[in-house]
Amino acid sequence: MKKFILLSVSIFFVLSMQAQKFGFKIGLNLSGVNSSTVLADYQTAALAKGLNGGLVFEFNPVKRIGIRAEALFSQKGYTVESDVNVNGTDAVINTSLTMNYIEIPLLLKLKLGPAYITAGPYFAYAVSGKDIASITVDGQKLAEDQYANYGQVPSNDVFKDGEFNGDNITFSHTDMGLNLGLGVKLLMFFAEARYGVGLTNIENYNGIPADEFTKNYNISLSVGMLFGK
Repeated sequence: MKKFILLSVSIFFVLSMQAQKFGFKIGLNLSGVNSSTVLADYQTAALAKGLNGGLVFEFNPVKRIGIRAEALFSQKGYTVESDVNVNGTDAVINTSLTMNYIEIPLLLKLKLGPAYITAGPYFAYAVSGKDIASITVDGQKLAEDQYANYGQVPSNDVFKDGEFNGDNITFSHTDMGLNLGLGVKLLMFFAEARYGVGLTNIENYNGIPADEFTKNYNISLSVGMLFGK
């Protein structure tokens, strides 16, 4: 994986130096995970919301085909709900995970007039990750000093603390996947929607079989500007 990340960084710098167009983008991520672990048994509360944005470089070897390289800050994660019973009291635990990635997509761009299609791999490294829990009993959110009774903590850094909300889980800093997107460009402005699916297992449950997996998926909506020829 480290070799793939180094290769993607190298390709990014080569393309950025050859770029005929450059610019920036900013937008919204809506993300979740595909999982075969115990996460699959939980109710998904909603797609996790996050930010994406960064630099865009584009090289056009022929008229209708371009090559795009991006360097992005991208927030991904998930939110889940679980029902528990402690000493006869029913409670709902809502837990959200946010991973902050530096992401490098390398994309082939096919132009169809003002519209275009993009497709290609991405490589990402998580610089930080945090989970936050909230517990509700009879419609009332509990005070944080009561979370320990339910085996939870209000929040923690998943890389620094080495686990996810008290569970025996470790996380991978690296992620790799594929993107497919649609966009439209008018003058120097563009808007696009993109779907990304992760190919890398981002969680490891100690004591869970090695073939179990948790992989990112993400819908990104963004707008931006491109300058140049």
